[in-house]
Amino acid sequence: MTLNLLLLAAEGGGHSGSGIFSPEYGLVFWTAVIFLCVAVLLYKAAWGPLLDALDRREDAITGAIRDAEAIKADAEAVRAQYEEKLEGIRQEAQAIIDEGNEDKKRIVAEAHAKATQEADEIRARVQRDISLAKTKALAEVKQDAVTLGMAIAQKVLAAEIDAKKHQKIVDDVLVAYERG
Repeated sequence: MTLNLLLLAAEGGGHSGSGIFSPEYGLVFWTAVIFLCVAVLLYKAAWGPLLDALDRREDAITGAIRDAEAIKADAEAVRAQYEEKLEGIRQEAQAIIDEGNEDKKRIVAEAHAKATQEADEIRARVQRDISLAKTKALAEVKQDAVTLGMAIAQKVLAAEIDAKKHQKIVDDVLVAYERG
């Protein structure tokens, strides 16, 4: 309609007696035809490709969103796998630490048992050595006492006792001493 008014103004107002609002049907017809031609041309030349471009852009954005969601899902799956592996590694490390602690306890217990056994063996050996030394010392003391007693008796009695009688007396004294 604006185009129609502009055309009327350019003609100088049209016929005499026709005003700006008087309809000239030819002009209206041609204006409508030109408008429709321009609209079809704009649709084919501008709106069609523009709408096609917008549709392609929308499809590209939709595809990019779909791809991003797929990548996100894949990333979540990979993250879950890594967290699962990390938890497995943590459990494995804890098992190794526990095993090390058990080994440490076992080694300490074995060392303690071995040390106790060695101490018992040393104690038994020392007691055996002490017993042997005591027996040996007592035998030596007995022998020295007998020798000393005999020497004293021999000097006192001089030749009255012969060697066989002397040995019999010593044996009797020793037997009596061991009993008492």
